[in-house]
Amino acid sequence: MNFIFGIIIMAMFILALRVIWATAFQLLVIVKNGLSAIHRHTAGRSARKAVPVVMPRISQGVDWEAMSETVRREIQRRNSGSGNELNRLELQYQAKQKTIKLYEAEIEIAKLERELHKIKPVDVSPESEVKKRRKAKIQPAQAVTDDHPPKTAQQVFQLREALKGGGTTPPNNQPARH
Repeated sequence: MNFIFGIIIMAMFILALRVIWATAFQLLVIVKNGLSAIHRHTAGRSARKAVPVVMPRISQGVDWEAMSETVRREIQRRNSGSGNELNRLELQYQAKQKTIKLYEAEIEIAKLERELHKIKPVDVSPESEVKKRRKAKIQPAQAVTDDHPPKTAQQVFQLREALKGGGTTPPNNQPARH
């Protein structure tokens, strides 16, 4: 029994050593990477401070007037290129403004047409005049109880004619119902 406990304790000791060794190795790698990053940073800073700026020397004489004239012409050429682009963009802008004005005019026309249709509706379907009118079948029981079907049919007809724009008005002998 002591032998088994001894093997178990020794196995746990070996596992503990392996965990400690792996953790220490990882910490060592992290410290090494950190130190190398710090050394690179300090080396870069010291290199920037240590290296003086050296201006190139021209061994022959330079015609500064000719060089300045060349630079001036190049600047003007670049500016004129952007001026052409500016003109092109301005023309596109004006075209879009005109298109917007056309759309606004079309919207205004549509509004006016809608108001006109509200005032005087237009007869859209000429087919309705061609259709035959159906007579409603009145059952004998309804005929006795219903006293006013001819008046209702006449009122419906007059209403349809008024909506079509026929211009018929109800006869003066019938009072207007609201």
